[in-house]
Amino acid sequence: MYCPRCGSKTKENEAYCTICGAQLPKDYEDRKQSPNRVNRWWFTPLITLICVLMAGIGLHFYLEYNNSKAQSLYNEGVDYAMDGQYAKAQQAFDEAQSYNDNLEAAKTNEAFMDVALDVNEQLSNAKTLMDQGAYQQALQTTQEAESALSGYNGEVINQLLDTVMETRNNIKINQIDQRLNNNPSIEELKILLWQVESIELDDAAELESLIRERIVNYVTNEANNMLKTNQFSSAIAIIEDGLRYAPENEQLTSLKSTVENQKADFETQQQKRIEQALSQYELEQEHNANNAVEMVDIEASLNEFDEISVTGEVKSTATRPIHSISVSYTLYDDSDNEILNNETFVYPDTVYPDETGQIEHTHSDLPEDFDSEEISITVEGISWYLDSEEAE
Repeated sequence: MYCPRCGSKTKENEAYCTICGAQLPKDYEDRKQSPNRVNRWWFTPLITLICVLMAGIGLHFYLEYNNSKAQSLYNEGVDYAMDGQYAKAQQAFDEAQSYNDNLEAAKTNEAFMDVALDVNEQLSNAKTLMDQGAYQQALQTTQEAESALSGYNGEVINQLLDTVMETRNNIKINQIDQRLNNNPSIEELKILLWQVESIELDDAAELESLIRERIVNYVTNEANNMLKTNQFSSAIAIIEDGLRYAPENEQLTSLKSTVENQKADFETQQQKRIEQALSQYELEQEHNANNAVEMVDIEASLNEFDEISVTGEVKSTATRPIHSISVSYTLYDDSDNEILNNETFVYPDTVYPDETGQIEHTHSDLPEDFDSEEISITVEGISWYLDSEEAE
């Protein structure tokens, strides 16, 4: 007897085939006929092998699909992250792990998206603080955002750092612009220029140009005011200082040349004035030494006591006070015979420029043979002192 399914030999009392496990027919006639070779006992293992292979192939394609889907979602997350859409990127990385929980890059990036979202929020807060005018707090917030990214590297991190830097520079520009509206001093302008030079933005270049223009205007005004009082060295110094902050500025360069020319001209004129003053001084000295006193009037007459009275007046033409003016004279009778000669002093002792001094002297010691009704007088000389030096 045979198993009609696999063709294996069976016994009469067996209800199931011991080889394939199929239920045997109860009618023995159905079990007497030997089946074709195709139904031999080894057919079942072959089927089993085929099934296992199919299952393996199916599993392979399933795993390949999952890996491909996970990689696709991972790449999608990377694209979102590069575009700054960190919430969508985080979701994509999370879904990627549902298809392949061994994708470590997805786990790492999903965790970093929390950091990126926090940094984005900090930058948003910094912009709000900037709009409120709280510039220092805004800058501190950007510093905290930058610190949160320390220890990470990669293209997304570099993009975040660039955003942090751009936000910080915008805050600085707004802060500098606000200070410019408060009429800063020249020293504050110099500090603001130094600050804006370190910012690499187009707006910073415009602000830098504006600050330089203000420095040039300040220097120009100050230098022109100094020129009005002939402070040439101070004017040149402030212009040269201005050129440190606005190198090769045509306006300042031209102004410096103007000041230098005016300084040279002024010094030339000053030297001429000094030379003229020295020449005038020498002339005055010569005049004071030789022609400082002018005889206004002098006369001699007999008084009621038959004494000769000499009176007169001198005037100072000196340019400074003169002292101890003395007048030497000779008296003559009506026959032009010499009676006597004498020297008398003018009073007051000190005579100032354009002032006059008086001469008063009485001669009572006349010669015994003196007998004349008319007296004439001749001035022989006048002497005086300039300070401690005598002149005549």
